[in-house]
Amino acid sequence: MESATLRGKRPYAPRLPLPERRAQLLDAAQALALERGFHAVTVDGVAKAAGVTRPVVYGAFADLGALLQALADRAEERVLAQLADVFPQVPEDGDRADVDDLLVRGIHAYLSAVRDNPADWSVILLPPEGAPAEMQQRTRAHQRALLGQLRELAVWGLRQRGGPEGLDADLFARSVFTLAEGAARLILVDPQRWQVEQFTAFTRAALGALSR
Repeated sequence: MESATLRGKRPYAPRLPLPERRAQLLDAAQALALERGFHAVTVDGVAKAAGVTRPVVYGAFADLGALLQALADRAEERVLAQLADVFPQVPEDGDRADVDDLLVRGIHAYLSAVRDNPADWSVILLPPEGAPAEMQQRTRAHQRALLGQLRELAVWGLRQRGGPEGLDADLFARSVFTLAEGAARLILVDPQRWQVEQFTAFTRAALGALSR
């Protein structure tokens, strides 16, 4: 007869290559953070969510701080890569391009990336309760990257348009950025209510108003 000790023994987790194990644990930590807040992201919590033991977690990450750092790094790397893939490049001077269409495409690409990858973007744009300071640094890095790209587009667009006269390119870019980031947060919080197309249509209408 099988002993009570053996019956109560937790089954061993299947062995995985280290990169796969780290990815599995980061997925579990991310899901915990977004569902319950970062206070729930403990070594025990991650181990339980991933169906492994504490030594397995420590075999992949030196400690909880290293795991959270890796989670922040991964989220930042993913979102910046998505921006690089989808955000339109600033045309060379003399290139024929519709200024308004280019800016609208940029907003649409950004919001579509947020909509299609909500877990990664939530870590950056909606840091869960108890998020470590590193997560705030990632948020600022994302903001600088996106604002820089929008500013380049805005400067080029205003130069191509020839105005409106007196419109500050940096303030214009910051205004567009504020709209885009606010829209992204709304899409993450209530994707049924807020759609990418609503914001791109609003952006196109606002740009059209500047031409009058």
